[in-house]
Amino acid sequence: MDLHRMWTEQCAAVSGIREAFGTQQALNYLIGEKFLDFVEAADKCDEFRHELPAFAARVKTLFDGSELAAYLAPVDISDVGGDAAIVRCASDQQLVSQAWVHLAEKSSGSQGA
Repeated sequence: MDLHRMWTEQCAAVSGIREAFGTQQALNYLIGEKFLDFVEAADKCDEFRHELPAFAARVKTLFDGSELAAYLAPVDISDVGGDAAIVRCASDQQLVSQAWVHLAEKSSGSQGA
């Protein structure tokens, strides 16, 4: 499998994670880990960048709106920088914005270590 298509398998794992560990852990796995890693790769690689909208759209089918809203609630979209080309659809902006915020926090935290 091409690395830039791994998100399909990661999404497929969500139902089992949700059943075994609950919705919060499924959100943490897919958005807090896999999606953030994917966004970081998309910043450096066009193949990942082209897959990002499909990944974001799939995430939105795996969780209902209230689950995503609660998980993404701390995001302030106006504070998010990043590559505008990654945000291809306004409905995906909050998910991508959350990823940029986490990546910025991750960078800031690792620089002080």
